[in-house]
Amino acid sequence: MNDLADGLDTVVSFPDFTTSPDTITSSSIARLVAYWHGCSIDGRVPLRADIDPAAIKDLLPNIVLTEIDAAFRVRYRLVGTRVVEFNKLDFTGAYLDDMRWDVTERYSRAYRRVAETGLPHYGIDSWPLARNLHGRSEVVMLPLSTDGSRVDRCLSMEDFLFASHDLPVG
Repeated sequence: MNDLADGLDTVVSFPDFTTSPDTITSSSIARLVAYWHGCSIDGRVPLRADIDPAAIKDLLPNIVLTEIDAAFRVRYRLVGTRVVEFNKLDFTGAYLDDMRWDVTERYSRAYRRVAETGLPHYGIDSWPLARNLHGRSEVVMLPLSTDGSRVDRCLSMEDFLFASHDLPVG
């Protein structure tokens, strides 16, 4: 979830999130989306209570669960260990608008669209790493509801498509 290219605050522009999964290559994201669809009854957005972490246990390190409050502030309720590792920050409990990586408000727009449409949204991020390597992550945001009517949660996943040993040290 990094819109910052480096420590110099260089903003990298990526396309906005979209409802089309065409650019996503991650088989893990495909499995999560299939699981989410399976939790939907009669085409409704799944309830948060419908999601069983044990059913997606191997995906949990890459999972992010957010809460969208009535004032449309996005709070990170759960951040998986692999997401923490690659971001070098555990932002569980933090609000998106307090974080530095959403300088272009790309994630804010995506969460708003997910909440308004009730549809999955997909995106890609990339940033420079050490030794002229580039990191890449594919992201999905899946709407959830706690009351069956309003999308007020998102089940998201980041699949980092590079090895942890490629990360810069420090």
